[in-house]
Amino acid sequence: MNKILLAFTFFALMAIASAFRKNNFSTEQKQVAAPSKTAETFCPNPKFRPEAWMKKFLDGLSGTKSDSDQIKYLQDQIPTDPHVFSSDQVVSTISKLTFDSSRLKSMELLNPYIQSLSSQNIVDILGKLTFSSNKMGALKLIANTLTDISDQSKNLIANQFTFSSDKNEALMILNGISPRNCIYGTITAKVAVFVIDTSGSMDFKFKVNGESISRIQFVKAQLTKTINEQLKKYQKFNIITFSNQATYWKPDVIDATPENILAAITYINKLGTSGATNISGGLDLAFRSKEVLNTIYLLSDGVPNSGVMTIEGIKKYLTDKNQNRQEKVKINTISFILGGPENQQERTLSFEFLNAIADATNGSFKGISE
Repeated sequence: MNKILLAFTFFALMAIASAFRKNNFSTEQKQVAAPSKTAETFCPNPKFRPEAWMKKFLDGLSGTKSDSDQIKYLQDQIPTDPHVFSSDQVVSTISKLTFDSSRLKSMELLNPYIQSLSSQNIVDILGKLTFSSNKMGALKLIANTLTDISDQSKNLIANQFTFSSDKNEALMILNGISPRNCIYGTITAKVAVFVIDTSGSMDFKFKVNGESISRIQFVKAQLTKTINEQLKKYQKFNIITFSNQATYWKPDVIDATPENILAAITYINKLGTSGATNISGGLDLAFRSKEVLNTIYLLSDGVPNSGVMTIEGIKKYLTDKNQNRQEKVKINTISFILGGPENQQERTLSFEFLNAIADATNGSFKGISE
């Protein structure tokens, strides 16, 4: 009881301190400039897993013996660090595994934590697998991480297969991939809701090649790219924003038709910033979907200072929300804190809060900060 009370008090105090930093804390929304070309093309340099973390991780993996023990270890350990895996770290991890079945499962688990792989990286990974069917299974899992989608790059990968039928299948897989977004990754869920922080602090700016870009400008640019480049007609989606309160674009998810995607982009480009950070309010609207919701993509720049504000509280909230669902909703979270006056402790708290949400729902967490 005392620990819970202490945690609540600590987070509440940090939230109050954060509230004073909000740009335009009132309910009047501040209009934001349309995304610039720089906001569309810029991708923050990824921070890879620290060497000390990787050494401990790989040593622990080497100590496991059975196939099931290796998978359990990966499931437990991969989410414990917010940074992405470098290509070398991915190959090192797969090299420690004994069986093809473990290697295939590891690629599924690692995928959300990989920002990109080169064609040579994928060739190296396929080389770790014995049978052609397993190589094909692996390619299906990691093709969407490929950075260079030129014909030369695709042919290099396809040539790792012996039979022409397998080469043709590999090329079909590679020709069907969409560019992987450096913020949102790859959207594979059939029903997805994007929940975006539009609180006042999202107007804080950072510099790219001398140009000042606000957090919200960058997020808007990346979200429009993701929706436009990745969503297919068989997918459904919606957009929810939150500050003091939450607002939906549509009352429920809709088909990702070209017309609906264009309308969504128009809506995103008009978004402004104001007010506080009510993460649970945004999640409330997302969970109201009458469709079988698969995945929520939640992006915020801070610890909530409205709604559910503690880690224990948000865990209970999510348990309650998922309790009676046949298919549990996965929440992939992104803490985006480039620029701004937040100190290291506040940035760490944001990481911890959003990581707790991902962990409680078997989602993935990505932390982007300076």
